[in-house]
This record gives sequence, structure tokens and C-alpha cells, in this order.
Amino acid sequence: MARYPARSRRVGAFLVVALLAAAAPSPASAEGPGDVESARVLFVQGAKLARQGRWEEARALYSRSLEIKPAPLTHYSLGVAQKELGHFADALASFRAFLAEPSTPATAPYVGPARDAVAALERRVGRATIAVRPGKVDGLTLVVDGKPRRGGPGQVVEVDPGDHEVVASAPGYRAAAARFTVGAGGSVEVPIALAPRTAAAVQASAAGGGLPPVADASDASPSRTLPIVVMGVGGAFFAGGAILGISGVKQASAARTSADADASAARAKGIVGDVLGGVGLATVGVGLYLLLNQPAPSAPSTGSVRPWLGASGAGIEMQL
Repeated sequence: MARYPARSRRVGAFLVVALLAAAAPSPASAEGPGDVESARVLFVQGAKLARQGRWEEARALYSRSLEIKPAPLTHYSLGVAQKELGHFADALASFRAFLAEPSTPATAPYVGPARDAVAALERRVGRATIAVRPGKVDGLTLVVDGKPRRGGPGQVVEVDPGDHEVVASAPGYRAAAARFTVGAGGSVEVPIALAPRTAAAVQASAAGGGLPPVADASDASPSRTLPIVVMGVGGAFFAGGAILGISGVKQASAARTSADADASAARAKGIVGDVLGGVGLATVGVGLYLLLNQPAPSAPSTGSVRPWLGASGAGIEMQL
């Protein structure tokens, strides 16, 4: 995991001071006293875990505290935890959120370290320009690595170095996805082409309250389960008949005379074995006939797949 030795120690040193500041009485706000206290308790617990190096648990508690009551020092501490976990893009957003708040006597000591962290993280993250075509689409939604992103075509998103996926969707268009790779401090343009849906599909979706149309029975691929089951049953009958016939032959050879009880039982087994074997062969033939006379299954529609390669990255664009 990457580290920023001098700056990281400086940011971490202020974490204990942030805990003392958060424990001080908070000014009156729109949140109720219970909400403020709950957020403070989560913050204190997160700070204790952070001092123990349990960054993932600390990050979760800071996030919950922010959901209850947004606070600048919680943004700052969350950024520290995210940076330690290698979530550089998230940490960058947290430190920027802290710096966006008006400076107060309680937050002033952390402004310098937060700016240093932002400068370092901006060199670590990758940037992807999501180039959606057509250029202007109403109701466009972008989801990067499972997280919704605000903005429209041409939006630049900051991500951690590595592999990522973006999905674009809009009313009246088929969703499209693209995978891309970007390095630390690098940038890449990710093209995504939205294809209009057919008029029939759009009407069916509107009639169903936005739900995708139900596939017609004729669209379903033929099932091969029944022929295979029939052939399996036939094979079992044939095997059983063969085993019974062999047993009858052995018993007949051991009989003293052709008229004793063992010889009679052997003949009975032989007859039953012949019958089972014949039924098994006939059943296998029926299953084979059903299998050979089924229409070939149609290939599923998976949309189009188009690889792309750029100067600072590469990816795959898919029409869903």
C-alpha cells in the first residue's frame, strides 16, 4: 500500500486533537440533541479504532457519523482512514469536503495538513472522461464501479489506479457499459455510445410501468431436459436387464439339472432381463429421436462488444 511518510504522520498526529475537538460541546443546529450525541459517539469510537490501526472499522464508523450529522472534522478523519486504506479517490473527496467548509478555530489546525493531503492525492488518482454519445441525452445516469455519479456527457471522474467499469443509461436508450484501466496520475477518455431502443420495446416498457417487456414463449430456447431424462431412464432399464440376465446365466450354470428350482429361477431371471433390456433400448431410442428432432437453440443476444485503445488507457465498450 502506498504511503506518504512525512505528511501521513502529520495528518495522523492531528487525529487525536480532532477527537478532543469533537468531544467539545457542539453549537445548536437543525439536528436534535440525540442525533448530535449519536454522531459524536460514533466519531469517538472511530477515533479509538484509528489509533489502533483498525482503519476499515474506523472508516465505517466515521461514515455512519457523517450520515447522522455532517461535520468538517468528521470529513477530515474519514479522509485519513480512506487514505490509509488506499481509497485515494474517496479520501480526496473527503479532504476537499473538509476544506470547503468555513474555517473555524476548531478546524483551523487541520487546514494545512488537509491541503497537503489533497496535493499528494491529486497525483495518485486517475481521471476518466466519460464521453457519452449522443452528446445530449435527457435523464442520463452514470454509474462508476457501482456508485452513481452526477453530471452529464464529458464528465471527468477521479478513480483509484486500476480497472474500473462505467454504465450509462437513459430513458429510451439501451444501457451501455465500458471497462477501462487508468494509472496513478493518468487520464483516459472512455467512449460510450447509447443506442436507441426499438419503438416496440419502448412502448411495452411504458405500458408496463417502466419494466422490461416480458419475453414471448417463442423466444425461449428449446429445452433438452426431457430427451436426456428419457435416454437416462432407458439406459437404466437396459443396465438392469443386463445385470439380471448375467445373474440368470450364472445361476443356470450352477444348477445340477435343468428341472431343479435353481434352473427355473435362472430362466425367469433371463426372461425378465431380456424384457428390461428391450424396454431400455426402446426408451433410449425414443429419447434420441426427441433430441435429434428438436430445433437448434438460437444464440442469445448479448449486444455488441467493441474494444478500444488509447494513449493512456484501454477498455471494452459493451451495448447491453
